[in-house]
Amino acid sequence: MFWNDVRASTHNLVRRLALVSIVVGAAALGLIIPAANNSDDAIDLAAPVDPAPLLDVEFVTFDGETLSLADLRGRPVVVNFWASWCPACIAEMPGFEAVHQQFGDDVVFVGFAIQDDRKSSDQLAAETGVTYTLVEDPLGDFFKAYDGIAMPTTVFLTREGEVSEKWSGVLTESSLTERINRLLEAGT
Repeated sequence: MFWNDVRASTHNLVRRLALVSIVVGAAALGLIIPAANNSDDAIDLAAPVDPAPLLDVEFVTFDGETLSLADLRGRPVVVNFWASWCPACIAEMPGFEAVHQQFGDDVVFVGFAIQDDRKSSDQLAAETGVTYTLVEDPLGDFFKAYDGIAMPTTVFLTREGEVSEKWSGVLTESSLTERINRLLEAGT
């Protein structure tokens, strides 16, 4: 009798754990799959973030220069949050570099390496040929301040430094170009 009770208790516990695992797994997939998807079916986010306090935050570039987003006013800015441990980030970086080269000085690109060690970030930048400005966000504070929820995340800032759009997930070259063209056409 005792062993039957133990078996029944164990069986119920295993069923509950399996159910919890399925629910948690499904929730996690709902957040992760869109960000890892190579199409533009990722999460298009409204931009409720008030960027004003973020504009004056200073950060140090990989080149050792001090910079703030306020310093970049006057031109649209593409802020891309990435990491060397993020396969989707790695996949989009060469495309971001190509679009950066296409727009030249008309648009500023800034890549924030999130919770990454500097050696890995430098190595990835070299491997992908990225030449736009790169900075460190070792604790992910800037990413969190822009309400980042998945990697990669890209934030589009107007010439005045206001958030125009935020996108979590991979952006193709054509989608990135399309979004930048909308920023330029808006004249903001």
